[in-house]
Amino acid sequence: MSDGSLCPPVRKTIVSDKMKMRANLDCVVVGYNDSGFQKTAKQQEPLRDRSGGYHELLIDSVLLHGERMPYMDLLNHCLSKAHGQQSNLHVTELPALSGCYLKNYLCKRNLNVEIVNSFTYDQDQFRDLLSQSPNAIAITTTFYVDNAPLIEIIDFTRRHNPSTKIIVGGPHIFNLCSYYDSLTLPRVLAQIGADIYIFDSQGEFTLSQVLLQLRDSQTQDLRNIPNLFYKHDKTFRGTKRVIENNDMDQNSIDWQGFQPEFIVPTAMMRTARSCAFKCAFCSYPAVAGALNLMSLDVIETELQRLQDSGVRNIIFIDDTFNVPLPRFKKICRLLANYDFQWFSYFRCSNSDDEALDLMEKNGCKGVFLGIESGAETILNNMDKYAKVEKYVDSIHKLNARGIMSHASLIVGFPGETEATVKNTIDFINEASPTFFRAGLFWYDTQVNVPVREKAGIYGLQNEGFSWKHQTMDWKEACDAIQHVYHSVTNSIILPSYMFNFWAIPYLMGKGISLETIRRFADIAQEMLIPSLAEIPTDFVDQESRLVSLFQEPSAPTTTS
Repeated sequence: MSDGSLCPPVRKTIVSDKMKMRANLDCVVVGYNDSGFQKTAKQQEPLRDRSGGYHELLIDSVLLHGERMPYMDLLNHCLSKAHGQQSNLHVTELPALSGCYLKNYLCKRNLNVEIVNSFTYDQDQFRDLLSQSPNAIAITTTFYVDNAPLIEIIDFTRRHNPSTKIIVGGPHIFNLCSYYDSLTLPRVLAQIGADIYIFDSQGEFTLSQVLLQLRDSQTQDLRNIPNLFYKHDKTFRGTKRVIENNDMDQNSIDWQGFQPEFIVPTAMMRTARSCAFKCAFCSYPAVAGALNLMSLDVIETELQRLQDSGVRNIIFIDDTFNVPLPRFKKICRLLANYDFQWFSYFRCSNSDDEALDLMEKNGCKGVFLGIESGAETILNNMDKYAKVEKYVDSIHKLNARGIMSHASLIVGFPGETEATVKNTIDFINEASPTFFRAGLFWYDTQVNVPVREKAGIYGLQNEGFSWKHQTMDWKEACDAIQHVYHSVTNSIILPSYMFNFWAIPYLMGKGISLETIRRFADIAQEMLIPSLAEIPTDFVDQESRLVSLFQEPSAPTTTS
């Protein structure tokens, strides 16, 4: 079943070879593959003494009836008991912006494209589309840090249509192609199993050229298309690099081209690409290039089309939505013309009272704050250019305006000590954001994150969740996170695994109020803290209270 109407439907009557070529599906864009919490935990647990990956799952789940259960599973469990029918809520039900953008981009170039929004939950649809023998599938890798989810999608495709070409691109592939040498990379690509890889941080133009070439059954010659690694004989051939810089205005999404039921009631929107800052732990600016801003008139057009489609909740995914500040205020004033509830990233250090007033007045319901630390020394090491006092003041002002906030913290960055962890605990208790999460520092060595330039100074070694440096190692940081969770009293833990900040507008779109989400997370925290010790605990009282929460007169009845 089609998720949109930007592209013409596949025709059943074929009159000529030329018409047949145009009628066939050029591409199926495949969205996120959630491998599943239990499977991921099973893979990570044997490595628990060598890496902090299992710990990251531990702090995102409760131990209920002898089974580790992430928050979304806990929510579905309680909704099912409350209403007597199976609940299957999952945040990947949200229309993936990367898939919407790619379909829009390709269809504007007269390519016939469909989306499988979630590989995990839309496999019947995917199987049906593969039965129509599309020329290719395209897999995006925006949220992947390893190859396993890709391999699962590729294996599924091979089983159901061995002749369909498989194309993979996005940040994960860009990182692999940047990191490995010319001898190692072909082996890595072969292990993943795709036919064609796009080596560019954007890559949509390259993808369009590949699809046009695959449509031509006579040649299918990829040698002159830049930014590729593709199968040739028994290895991979690379083509020249030509860095893409696709104009955001020209490629804005025509939301009227999608079926309303696909994007209603909650949709994502992007008004900028890349980030104006270069935090020492983050690879995104290096990968995405210079900050690229969409013009206000194009933003207004997208907003109007979203409203006309019936969308009521918008998630702005710009990394620094309120940068530059004057532009942000203009966007807030544009939003006054609509009836949206909206959510975004927000940089406290780049705000003032006027901006906060505009947010309150014009529909802002929640913001994600990349706080990272409550210690000035760590913020300086991170190149955050922020002051703890400004953070505290801004969060207090958000609270006063009824704007929900989620403070994201990193524990273990070089320079972290017991004293700086205490600074962070004191900060959260003083500032009192609605929600918070403390995550383990991830040392990304596949791309040139700025902190690598000071690795020698910090004594920073190893990679991923297995690092150590002069003042802390990953195991000490895991203990520090548990200490934070036991010590913070004025904010509620919001986990990362499939129940993060972006799950809030999704759940609100399902009829669950922000206050109910807050109460759910508050009770769940009573279960999470004891579960960190991995000792089975009787949570009959908490489970009963959670079920009762969804039996209240104002509680939602929707369960899927």
